[in-house]
Amino acid sequence: MNSKITSNETFEKKKNSRLKNRRAVTEIISTMMLMGVTVTGASTLTYFMNDAFLEGNLGTVSTLDSSSLNLLLLAYDTRDSTSLLTLLDVDNKISGELCGASCFAAPTNSLPKNLGTEFIVLQIKNNAIDSIYLHDFAINNVNHEWDPGTATIQLNALNDYLPATNRPYPADGTFSLLPVGNSPIIQSDSNEIQSGDTVNVLVKLSTADSDILLNKGMNISLNVGAAQAVNFFIESGDAR
Repeated sequence: MNSKITSNETFEKKKNSRLKNRRAVTEIISTMMLMGVTVTGASTLTYFMNDAFLEGNLGTVSTLDSSSLNLLLLAYDTRDSTSLLTLLDVDNKISGELCGASCFAAPTNSLPKNLGTEFIVLQIKNNAIDSIYLHDFAINNVNHEWDPGTATIQLNALNDYLPATNRPYPADGTFSLLPVGNSPIIQSDSNEIQSGDTVNVLVKLSTADSDILLNKGMNISLNVGAAQAVNFFIESGDAR
């Protein structure tokens, strides 16, 4: 009788031991699978993050009509200087700042040399497969709209313009789009930037813009009709 009980106890111990071993193996396998999923997810996230910031731009990837939008900032000129971004007659008055609000006393739309608000220029490229439309251009949260009065008009920032309709440069608080490399420079007939095109965005500050001291950060936000604006952070008084 005792031998039978001992035999049963031995059997039960072996059975329990095998179950414990199986549970231990199962836990090890589960842990390894979880680690594998974590590593794969981290690698995928790292790939996309690196790809999004390869060009050194902040927020260059957005979504427009379910297609990938890639708007690249290639160059900019925010100097308080002359010939901004090699545009020979686009000059700022050298005063140690980019003049906005403090130029309220000047006649509307006057050039910087005549105490009007000043210019900045950005060069951007539409790397998407579809055209985009630059609706608004915000500088430190102050919006500037495309100036339809500049459409098909030759750029000329040598003298204040009269009348206020056909505008050889954008009015206060607006911008125009300029083709790159053409001479003479004819301002674009719309705010459309076609696929693969590179344009210069010529912005004239308004009295709603605070004066921008040199060597200060500037938040630039481009509204191209996507769910989110495309944002950049640049430095005033700089050219790249």
